Amino acid sequence: MSTVDFLGALGAGSDIDSKSLVEALVSAERAPREASLNAKVDKAELKISAYGQVLSSLSSLSTAFSALNDAEDFNDYTLNVNGALASDGSTAYSVSATTDVSAGLTELGVTSVATKDRWVSDRGYAATNTAINGGNTITLGITIGSTTTNVTVATATPQGIVDAVNAANLGIDASLVDTGASSDPYKILFEGQLGAANAFTVTDDATTGTVLNMTSRLSTASNAELTVNGVAVERSTNVIDDVVTGMTLTLAGATASTSVISVARDLTGVDTRIRALVDAYNVMETSFDNLSDADSTEELGGIFSGDTSFRVIRDRVKDLFLDASSTATSNLSYLNDIGITFNRYGSLEIDDDRLSTALNDNFSDVVSIFSADTDNQSNFGEADRGIAGDAIVTLNDLMAQDGTIVSQTTALSNQVEDYREDLADLERRMAQIYDRYLSQFTAMETAIDEMNSLRDYLENQLSALPFSNQDK
Repeated sequence: MSTVDFLGALGAGSDIDSKSLVEALVSAERAPREASLNAKVDKAELKISAYGQVLSSLSSLSTAFSALNDAEDFNDYTLNVNGALASDGSTAYSVSATTDVSAGLTELGVTSVATKDRWVSDRGYAATNTAINGGNTITLGITIGSTTTNVTVATATPQGIVDAVNAANLGIDASLVDTGASSDPYKILFEGQLGAANAFTVTDDATTGTVLNMTSRLSTASNAELTVNGVAVERSTNVIDDVVTGMTLTLAGATASTSVISVARDLTGVDTRIRALVDAYNVMETSFDNLSDADSTEELGGIFSGDTSFRVIRDRVKDLFLDASSTATSNLSYLNDIGITFNRYGSLEIDDDRLSTALNDNFSDVVSIFSADTDNQSNFGEADRGIAGDAIVTLNDLMAQDGTIVSQTTALSNQVEDYREDLADLERRMAQIYDRYLSQFTAMETAIDEMNSLRDYLENQLSALPFSNQDK
């Protein structure tokens, strides 16, 4: 008989549903402990999810602080150029600003742009491999400034000359130009670098057959000449970044008249980033309120009610907005000084007038209290980093692998594993108890069956006796 058949047969002698009774007994013993362990698993997993939400909130807050962490984050300007035109109406120069630019006006006039020396061979050649100097070695004398360098051309052809000059790395680019002429279309072109100091000449010692004469000068090397706020300036390049602080000028031609570059500080970007920081905190605070509110009916509501670790995290983050800047100035120390305060509900709010006044009247102080007037600060070691820099370090510590959040999450994950092992142990114990009860009920049924058999035997024996009450 199979186990199922055997269990189904239980109770045959006692008229008791032994199988259901055994299952009910085991279930009654399992249920309280199983429910308790499952509840612990569910709570731990909810806390893990809640810590994930905390981690996400802190990451968003750190990103908002990062937008105010460097002095260059406050360097927003509007730049306008008036009159940067050549006499033919084309653009004479363009300008771009860097983070070092300062507000103000700059008068700029371009007299001439920097040019290069260009020399072309007097004659053309039938092919790139036409023999020059009868194919004999040629020595070129290239003089740049007061220095002459001899370049040996072993393969005396137009292409050989180009290759030899390029290989000499003198700052001269040699090339062959196909003029498209019906005869002798190939000419040799030498092109130097910008600036008067890079002017050069070329001589050669070719005397046999077809010769080389690099005596046709197409353009002469010269410096760019411009006037900045009335001061004459020369540069050997057309990309100039050391004349006006924070500006890079790219020259294309002479201006028809003096132009004006105006730079004005743009406070819109800084204002937007400060408001984004406040918004990030308030979004986080809404989430934290839900996680700690025992009466909340929202998802994960109240999961951290009374939780000490969570309260420590929340308090540390709030202090980032209450503590004085580590790089306070004589005018500003706290976020409250620029109009950022907590309301009675625990959210941050901005006094628009006070923020505007701080940005317009004490802008350098705002930069100092947030960024310590530095760029690319290290997050390691002891330093006064300003509100944003100090906040980033604190948030990084909270989110680090050995920080509170990850440590708590790891501990909760370990608890879940322990609870699941306890559930497995409980299941094993219940199986043993089931087997014990089953054995006991089996013994009981066997005893009852034996007694029933004895009863039937005795009844049969009595019925078989030769007398009965009816015979009396």
